[in-house]
Parts: sequence; structure tokens; C-alpha cells
Amino acid sequence: MEHRLSRRKFMLSAMAGGVAAALPAEVWRASVFSATRAAAATPDPASEFYFLTADEQATCAAICAQIVPSISPSTGGPAVGATQANAVVYIDRFLAAFELPASVADNPAIYLKGRWTGRNPFGDNATGEPSSHYPPDQMLSSDGQGHFVTLSPLQMLSWRSLLVGPTAALAEAPAYVSTAWAGQVSNGTIPSPPDGGLQAVYQQGLAGFDQFAQDFGAASFAQALPEEQDLMVQLAGNLIVSQLPLVVPAAATTLFPYIELHTFQGCYGLPEYRWMSGESSTFMWDLIGWDGDTQPLGNSVYDENLYGPGEGPNAGFGEPGVFQPRGGYREHRAVSYLGDEGSVLTELPPALLQFLLTLGPASTTGQSL
Repeated sequence: MEHRLSRRKFMLSAMAGGVAAALPAEVWRASVFSATRAAAATPDPASEFYFLTADEQATCAAICAQIVPSISPSTGGPAVGATQANAVVYIDRFLAAFELPASVADNPAIYLKGRWTGRNPFGDNATGEPSSHYPPDQMLSSDGQGHFVTLSPLQMLSWRSLLVGPTAALAEAPAYVSTAWAGQVSNGTIPSPPDGGLQAVYQQGLAGFDQFAQDFGAASFAQALPEEQDLMVQLAGNLIVSQLPLVVPAAATTLFPYIELHTFQGCYGLPEYRWMSGESSTFMWDLIGWDGDTQPLGNSVYDENLYGPGEGPNAGFGEPGVFQPRGGYREHRAVSYLGDEGSVLTELPPALLQFLLTLGPASTTGQSL
């Protein structure tokens, strides 16, 4: 009986109170989801953490694994997800952006610096093809140090206010910041992040999810059954049920939109933000058929021999005897274009094309991209 009984009581009371009509059907089917829904929810033990405690890491990683699960929606088999992408590392180091040691980040870990990741080579202008010459990775060194943009004093104040709250941020504000303005921020006249910032939101929210799990009889969210984790995440993210504090802890409800956004950012943003680099780090982009960053190669390379002076698209440009342009750009990646009926994009990676087609005709037109 134990927590199964309390769970049944919760479901029955929710249905009796009319909540069932407001919930998506998927929530009520959660108890029969496969246990592989949250497979491998434990963070990589080789990763160092700088803000989250060990218990918070486990809870955060388990929530991330429910948001972007390690299961294929088409086959039901194993797939890459937030666990493999180390989304929890992205979240931890973002929360600790101003406290990271210099060996991990040379500046606060907010905006990555550098033009190139080293994933793509330079182009060969003589052939219009990719060359064998690669630039160095300017975002992440081989020793694991991330390279970030130096923030201005006002950027520092803004980001610190978001992460640690306005009180702590204003305590280190530049001398030229208006005391009247700072007072209005402190007393709430000017809207600002909650005191304690995202760090407090995460600490309290992760504890809230652990408290929620205890209603199911588990010691923590990470130790709850996968289908129970799925149910709790969906309830915390439901606009109606999340307003009922007796159902979902308020701190978990507050955290949910942030951790959902940060999980997607961690999974599908530049992998250097989660301290992964190289071609092997782009598996989440491969999953959705996206090339990702393409510099310095781009999608085409200039071929100086493609057209003679004034030939082809260069005809009519320049001045004979003075200068006439030559050459042109040779595409080396598939380029999307409208189909014969003007409604279907072709030459897209099959996975991305299939995804677009599932969204309906409006999303497969050139305008939508």
C-alpha cells in the first residue's frame, strides 16, 4: 500500500475536484509509461560541479531527463537526451558563472568568446571545396578551460542580479550606479529578479521536487519511479494544477519554467556551454538534422575558376580592361528550396523534413523558415 495508496487518493481527489478535465490525457497515462522514459538520469561522474550539491545534481539531472528523455519517440528504444548531453553541467556552471575557477572559465560563463569551434575547416578557394586546414577551437581549450567574453560593469550587475538576486548584486555595484535607482530596485518599485536570484530558485525548487516525491513514498525525486517522475514533472508544468499548492509544492512550480528552458538550452545550444567540444559533441544537433555552427566553412566556398572574367552571373559587372569579376560560390551542403507545388521543402535532412511535415502545411513553406 504505502505511497501507492496516497497516490490513488491524490488521483481520485483531483478527478473529483474537476482537475482531470484540465489535464492532458498524457498525465493520466503516465503510470503506464515505460521505465526507459528516464533512463540513465545520473550525471556523468567525471563532471565537476560548482554550485549544485550531490543530491541537487541527482534531482536536477532526473528532471532534465524527463524533459528531454533518453528514449526515441518513434521507436521507444534508447536515444540521446539531456543525460547524454550533460544538460545538468550546463545548468550548474551557469548558476556558478561568477564563481567558477579560472581553470574552468577565463571570465564569467555567460557569453562564449571566439569565432570558431574547430569543427569545420577553412574553404579551399582554388577548388571551391573544404580544405584539410582547420582553425583552433577558440571557445574551449583542450585542458577544459572555457573562453568567455569580458562583461562590462553594467552587464556584470545585470547578470549577477539574475543569478544571485538584486541585494547581493547591488552590494557590488559600480560606484556610479544611482543610489535612488538602487533603492527603487531593492524596495520592489522597479521589477527585478527575486532576492536570491536563480540560485535560490533552483535550491528551493529542487528541494520542492524532492518534497513532491516524498508524497509518492520516495526518498527524493531521483529515487522515484520513472513514471512517477514523469507525472510530477507534468503536474508542475500544468498551468492549472500548478496553482494548487496542496498538489504541487510552490517551489517546484516556480522552478519548472526555468529548468525546462535551461534543459533545452543545454541540450541544443552550443555544446561548449556544457564543456563538450569537437564533432562528437553535436549528437543532439544530428538528432534534429541541423548542421549547427558552420564557420569558417559556411555552406558554400568561393571557387575562383568557376567562371571566367565577366562570365555567368558576373556578366555585365566590372569594366573591360580595368576589372571584371570572376569565379563564384560553389555549394557543398544541401540547400533547401520550395518544391514544385510551392509548399514542401526538399533537400532537407530527412529527420528535419519529417519534423516539419508533422507541424502541418503552414510550417513547410519558405516563409516559416
